[in-house]
Amino acid sequence: YYVTFQVESGDRMEFRVSGKEYGLLAEGDVGKLTFQGTRYHEFEIK
Repeated sequence: YYVTFQVESGDRMEFRVSGKEYGLLAEGDVGKLTFQGTRYHEFEIK
């Protein structure tokens, strides 16, 4: 699964995520994205 996040600068970033993580995300979610380089760590929904 792949998800695309749009960050505050307007840039879009695509990350590979698990099926479980993918199922928890919805278009329009706002929160804190944590990543290192091209590696996704987590997304905390506000």
